Amino acid sequence: AWPCELIVAGDTEVLQARAQQLRKPVSFLPYQPGDARTEHRAGTLRVLHVPVASTVRPGQLDRANARHVLQLLDRAIDGCMSGEFAAMVTAPVQKSVINDAGIKFWGHTEYLAERTGGAHPVMMLASGSLRVALATTHLPLKNVSAAITRDLLHKVLRIVDHDLAPMDFNRANA
Repeated sequence: AWPCELIVAGDTEVLQARAQQLRKPVSFLPYQPGDARTEHRAGTLRVLHVPVASTVRPGQLDRANARHVLQLLDRAIDGCMSGEFAAMVTAPVQKSVINDAGIKFWGHTEYLAERTGGAHPVMMLASGSLRVALATTHLPLKNVSAAITRDLLHKVLRIVDHDLAPMDFNRANA
């Protein structure tokens, strides 16, 4: 149980099949925009159903489902931008299968920034009290050292400093 509402965007049948395969007893509840908000109950999963284009087989990539991955991201982004959702957590995204489908895709960090009008995406890894911001994202390792410049580091550090600074609610609500 969690003291908030959790909604998973995905194909309900795929999620049910994985729960069965893993022998996890989960009750799947459909999510519809406008539903009354409820706290998450253990053993349940509210699903915003977005159907896959092609049958999903564990461990096998299928470029026929590449647009499905982007549909999931788009739906979650739209929900966050409209206030329907308060936040988004993404699973790993296999970039190569999206590119193999003929869609230019560098990674979901950049995709989120482009869709939301973000000026410069910064990826941060977090665990407990540790926060690690990456100076570069989704580059071949051989290109990283040439990409790191003083200006880039200043830009990333300014963003991290701004975004991790405590919020002054009096100033924010003025």
